[in-house]
Amino acid sequence: MEIIPKWKDHPFTKEGLVELVPTDWLFKFRGPDVTPATDLKNGAIVDVENLWENIKQEGLYDPLIIRVGIKNRKFRLEAGNHRIQVLKKYGVEYTPATVQVQDNCGPQMDNVMTDASHNFDFNEDINVSSLKNGYTTPSNVFKSLIGKVKPF
Repeated sequence: MEIIPKWKDHPFTKEGLVELVPTDWLFKFRGPDVTPATDLKNGAIVDVENLWENIKQEGLYDPLIIRVGIKNRKFRLEAGNHRIQVLKKYGVEYTPATVQVQDNCGPQMDNVMTDASHNFDFNEDINVSSLKNGYTTPSNVFKSLIGKVKPF
């Protein structure tokens, strides 16, 4: 299933910081304890089925954000936990994503974008030498994505 790629107009995409990553890969890092409802671009609160209907009709505006903490050596899907659920469920093969690197990452931070409490520890997949504060592409951070992202 193809979705309307409104994310191509996002500033991060225009700066070359977004890649299409395999949805199955990104789904592994979702927050399993997010609320059942989420907000749409217009601010309306909906359940995930209505989120999916909105994505089918309107497209996807924003890339998902994976946040990485250099100092506490944690990472997580920071923005897009509801979207990744429906994209996986309905067979969307690739999902637009970017990575935000900052000093620390996790549910305890002041700038959280999700109510999920998940975090993942760094592992051998993280290209630690590439980490510097700011935004970057997922394949610049995660070795397992090299050669697996889809051009757009």
